[in-house]
This record gives sequence, C-alpha cells and structure tokens, in this order.
Amino acid sequence: LNNRFNLIINDFQLSLHLDISHISKYEFDYCLSSILPLPSVLLRLYSLHISNDETYGAIALFIRQYPYINIPSLRSLSLTDATISQIKFLFQKLSIKLEHISIVTNRTIDINDKRQLCQLLLKHKTLRSCRLSLCDGVDCDETILNNSINNQLENVIIDLSYFQNILTLLSYIPNIKQLTININQQKYYNQDYDAAAFDIVRLYIPIQLTYFNLNLRFSNVEFEHIEQLLNCLINLKHLCCSSFRVELVDGYRWAQVLERLPLLRRFECVMTTYIYHSLDLNLISQSFQTLFWKEKNWSVVCDYFQYLSRLIIYTIPFYKNLFTSTLNGSQSLNEFDDRNILPNNAYDKVTHLKVSVQGLHSDSIPARKFRFVTSLSLCDGESYSDHSNSSLLSYLTSTIDLTKIRHLKLYSLLSGHTLFSLLCKAPNIDCLSSSYHNLLQMINDFGDVWLCWLLNTMIKKLTLSYGRLTLSIVDQFIELFSNIEHLSLCMNMDDIDFQEILLKLLQNLTHLSSIRISLAGKLTDHFQSQTFTWLSTNSQLYSEFNDNFLDIWIT
Repeated sequence: LNNRFNLIINDFQLSLHLDISHISKYEFDYCLSSILPLPSVLLRLYSLHISNDETYGAIALFIRQYPYINIPSLRSLSLTDATISQIKFLFQKLSIKLEHISIVTNRTIDINDKRQLCQLLLKHKTLRSCRLSLCDGVDCDETILNNSINNQLENVIIDLSYFQNILTLLSYIPNIKQLTININQQKYYNQDYDAAAFDIVRLYIPIQLTYFNLNLRFSNVEFEHIEQLLNCLINLKHLCCSSFRVELVDGYRWAQVLERLPLLRRFECVMTTYIYHSLDLNLISQSFQTLFWKEKNWSVVCDYFQYLSRLIIYTIPFYKNLFTSTLNGSQSLNEFDDRNILPNNAYDKVTHLKVSVQGLHSDSIPARKFRFVTSLSLCDGESYSDHSNSSLLSYLTSTIDLTKIRHLKLYSLLSGHTLFSLLCKAPNIDCLSSSYHNLLQMINDFGDVWLCWLLNTMIKKLTLSYGRLTLSIVDQFIELFSNIEHLSLCMNMDDIDFQEILLKLLQNLTHLSSIRISLAGKLTDHFQSQTFTWLSTNSQLYSEFNDNFLDIWIT
C-alpha cells in the first residue's frame, strides 16, 4: 500500500486538489509546514480552497507562511470570507494561469475596492468561470472598464448592486454561456431608469448565453424591466427566476414573455409574495394552468400559507435549497397538487426546511416530502406548550427524515419536553443555533437534567444570538457544553468580567477548535490592543478582529 501511495505522490502527471477550508488548526499547520513545500505537491497543485470561516485567520497564516508563493500549475482558486487585502494579494500571486475562481465573503469592503476587484476579474485573460459574492454586491456600471474586453469568461455567478448593472455586465462578457445574477440592494437603480438602455445593450448581447438565473432578493423591480431584459436574451434554453414582488405572480404575462424565447426548453421559478390586500388567489393560480403551461409541460404549484399571509408559486421540481412552510401546511390553489400526483423528487433539492410553528398540524392536509433536508429551522412561535408537542413531531415525521438532520435552528421558544423529544428522534443533530435567553428557558436554567445530558452528548457546534454570557453561570455553561468544538456567542466588551469569562471558556472547553464572539459596544483601538496582548501569551491561539467580531482559532 505504501508503494502505491508513493507512486501516486511521485507521479507528476497527476493533478492535486487541496481543500484546507474545514480542518483543524493542527492539521492546517502541518499542511503548511510539511505538505505544501513538497515539490511533488507544489508543482502539481491544480486547485486550492482556503477559508476564514471557522478556520479563523487561516488565509492570513497562509500568506505569512508563503509571502512569495508561486504555484505554476494552479488553475482553480476558492477563497471564503477573505479580506480585500488578502483577495488582492493572492489574486496577484496566483492568478497568472487561473481558469476558475470563487470569492465569497461577508466582510465589509469599500465600494471602490469592489469595483477594482471586478475590473481585475473582467480583464483576466485565462479565466473561464468566476463566482464573485460580496456583501451588498458590486456596482458594475459603464465606467468600470474603459478599454476593450479580452476575457474568456463562460460561466459567471455574481452579486450585483442594481438591476441596471446587468446590462453593463453583459457587454463585458461576450463569451458567456451560463450567467447567475443575484441582486442584493433594495434600491434597484442608482439613477433614473432608462428604457433606451435595453435598445443599446441588444448590440452587445452574448449570442452564446443559453442559461440565465436571476435572483431578485428584494421586491421593487418592475415586471417590464425583466421583460425587456429577457427580450434581449433570445438564445436562452434554460431560465430560472426568483422574486418577492406581487406583480410577478402573473402566469398570463409570463406566458407572453416566454413565448418570445423560441429556444427555451426549461423554465424554473420561485415567486413569493405576502398578501396584505384583496387578491383573487384562484385567478392567480389559474393563470399558471393555461394551455401554454400544459403544452410546455412546466408544472406549477400555487401554495397559500394562511398563517403567514404568504403566497408562493413555484415550478416542480422545486429548484431552490430553502423551503418555508407551516405546521398546518398550505392551501393548494391548483388541481395539480389536489390530485396528489407530485413526483417523488419534487423537493429533492431542498436541504434547508424552515417551519413556522404557528397553528396545529392536521393529518388531513397532504404533507410535502423533503427527503434530503439536513438543516431544520423552527420559527415564529413566541411560546410553545406541551399540548402542541405531538403536532410538531407529527408534522416533522411525516415531512422529513429526522435522522438526516444535522443542524437545528431554534428561532422559536419550544418547551423542554418538545426539544427533548425532537432530539431523540433526530439523533444526528450536532449543530444548534438559538437565542441565549430561549436556550436558558428551554433547559429550565440548567435544571432539566435529561435535556442537558442530551445536549452535552450531541452538540458539537453552538451558535447563540442575543443575550450575554455572564460570569455567574459560565461554569454551568461549560459543564453543559463541554464537548463543543465550535462556539459563537455574544459578549459585552465593556463587561469587567470579559477576560475572566473568555479565559474560562478557553481553558475548560477542551475540545474547542474555534470561537467567534460578537462584541457589543464600541470597538476601540485600546480594547483591540489590550486583547491581542493578552491573547498572544498563548501560542496555541490565533486571534483577529473582523468588524465587531473577535475570532479565535485554537490548536
């Protein structure tokens, strides 16, 4: 076996893919000191994925270890939660022959830095695919480039600031084949809307663009603007669209738009809106059941969730990974679902189910089947008593495979008995998110011994929002969560017990690999300097401040 491994290691014709985004600090340090320096690795490294997400400071440590790094064989680079300086540095050092790049970060980045980064990507001559997801998107306007385009980009996923940025971007990517756009701003236009812009952009529309995925994360875009854009993209074969605007839930108008796309073979949509005024829901549903939709064989489900006042219209199979439902289900508005003929794979792409615990589950309402859900969120209920326990568990057991759930997010206050029963039925949950005060109530201020024992046994990753951990209960907290590996919580930097609480956590949570602290109060230079000085005495820690977070990675 060793000989076979040696043959692989020494075979320079084989490419290596290195993902160091989700490993322990010990493994990370070993990789940087003992694996990357090997010529047999460095000269064959095809792809590299490195992240600051829970591996806090990993990219800074990588740059510190290899300030002059050169990887001539590198073709793919993925960076998660990097700072703008780290992105620029690594792009400058490693991008010469890159064909694929992914940059995803929630860090605060100056608008000019965003534009400069976008320029670098659009000017790159060897890139073929690119993902750029920055907080609030990029304002890609007509001034972002002032010379001719010579890129080879064929696949782009990008977050833009404004709807009109799409028009400019299309003129910068002449070879694009697949394009995914996420619009992040509530304001879709940074200046007055100009309909003539669509006439101009028709001259620059990439004729090879066959796949277009448009995600409108806010609600104030007009249907006519989407219509004019799609009228330009006449070679589309596959179109996806998601939105939150009531104007877009019009099957007749969509049919008119889609009929103008002669090559279109596949249409997927998720259109959600809140119904706060009088609308004829049956008329809306009927607009998606006409001869056009039937001839295209595009099955559309129209669901109305009364407790949420929410209407959702979507194609089947459902193409998003997040689905929101309620205990009492939805009122189906179309014959398609009433006949109970939804295919088995209708919701197979859903991995995150969000359930409002308002109302009671009824066995008479057909339950959706989500076969591959791994993350479950329970929300909207201000309180949840034992008499509703069976209703919640009945809904969940009829809807999902609880043994596949790994992450439980509690935005609702459950009773201790309900939570205990749920954990018993979902034995593979190892990640828990909750508010600090709700958690204390659910465990009866550490008094529910059996629930505390179960949480101690199961939970490896804990995220607490709101509330502050206090010195008076930190010892009980440590005993309860003695097995956690990743911790995220809130603390007040003005608290005189701040250092003592943090020291107790670091010393006594022996399995802890990383901790993120959301800091309440004004983050001063003095506090940062004082904290760095105090933490630097422990060589097993790497710490950094990220906006109002203190992130610590532990060997």
